[in-house]
Amino acid sequence: MRTAKIMTPAETVKWLDRHVIGQAQAKRTVAIALRNRYRRRLVKEPMQSEIYPSNLIMMGPTGVGKTEIARRMANLVGAPFVKVEATKYTETGYVGRDVEGIIRDLVRSAVNLATSKAREEKSAEAQSRVSKKIIDAVLKNGVDYGSTEELADLLLSGKLDHIEIELSLTEKAVGIEVFPMIPGQGFDNQMNDQMKKMLDKVIGKRKKKMHLTVAEARKKLFEDEMSRILDGGEHVQAGLKLAQEEGIVFIDEIDKIIGSEGGSGPDVSRMGVQRDLLPLVEGSTVATRYGPVKTDHMLFIAAGAFHGSSPADLIPELQGRFPLRVALDPLSEIDLLRILTEPESCILDQYLQLLAADGLNLVVEDLAKKQIAYVARYLNEEKEDIGARRLRAVLSFLFDEYLFGAPDLLKGRVRLTEKKAQSRLSLLVERKDEDGYIL
Repeated sequence: MRTAKIMTPAETVKWLDRHVIGQAQAKRTVAIALRNRYRRRLVKEPMQSEIYPSNLIMMGPTGVGKTEIARRMANLVGAPFVKVEATKYTETGYVGRDVEGIIRDLVRSAVNLATSKAREEKSAEAQSRVSKKIIDAVLKNGVDYGSTEELADLLLSGKLDHIEIELSLTEKAVGIEVFPMIPGQGFDNQMNDQMKKMLDKVIGKRKKKMHLTVAEARKKLFEDEMSRILDGGEHVQAGLKLAQEEGIVFIDEIDKIIGSEGGSGPDVSRMGVQRDLLPLVEGSTVATRYGPVKTDHMLFIAAGAFHGSSPADLIPELQGRFPLRVALDPLSEIDLLRILTEPESCILDQYLQLLAADGLNLVVEDLAKKQIAYVARYLNEEKEDIGARRLRAVLSFLFDEYLFGAPDLLKGRVRLTEKKAQSRLSLLVERKDEDGYIL
């Protein structure tokens, strides 16, 4: 975990301001939830186990920053994070995806994080083993390179990279799929994992002699040695604990699974998904390929536009598990201009860097930037409000001639003035009723 996990709520909000424009109340709410996790760790047992996270619901139209706030918060502390759409569990009617697959995805992400950390910690040890094996293989060639120390220096400097050596490397057995892999269907996928592990133990890891250059051998040996070091290590258990204590589950479009009591057809499926989600949110144990994991202290963040509905329309049991609710504001023209230009790696800079990679230095005047924000806000009002996502569509239309022309038709320094931006974007405004131009 990063040291950022001990940031105060005010510091967290300040950090989020670098990436997400506006939405002060939502940032404040998630910052408090984040800090409460740290505070809980300082509380002694048995009280620590009794403190549960305050799950929250974000309400607001698409493209205003709901997902971005949650994702950035998870990145800040290095917490395992998974985003799912609630509608994915109703697409196929009564045979929707298994909701426990959400937790399995989260655990997989947590184990990957723990494995990456273990690889970093064990990297020096693996490199040392690799160097020793390569030196032994080079010495078998019968060429005198001096002492072992001198040989190690030559290896480190890369002067031995072209030499061919013979090594015995582990040959990975080809995986056998017993059941078809079905996304989200945990049982079959778990059975495949268990069968593969069992067959691997029965067949064993075979060795195969290979002739490689030192440069090629270094990469293969490193993965071979790292696999040996991590085999049976504690990183899997560390990943399970990370998922249980720090995992963040973001459930988008939760308003789409609101149905009426006693309804029929899709309503029945929607209400069923709410009831399926309830055990996960209130705390249960889910079987995963790495072992059982408890969901009691995972943080669940739900989000939805709630057009024509409200969180009060969810089943009462689920409402009670999301005690915090925060409304996000629609984006104004000023907000869109700030989103266009202010955040780190903002969308305008992304396009300018893409063009610069092809030798076109595009300079966008400030008044032209205002035109972009104005048209994005206008189209959001006239058509479906898709928030900040509208900016990408507007920029793609405005920069079409530059993106197509670079590097053979256009190169060097080019200036985009307010007049040219206004002329080009007027075509887009006139075509606002043609859905093909704005997605």
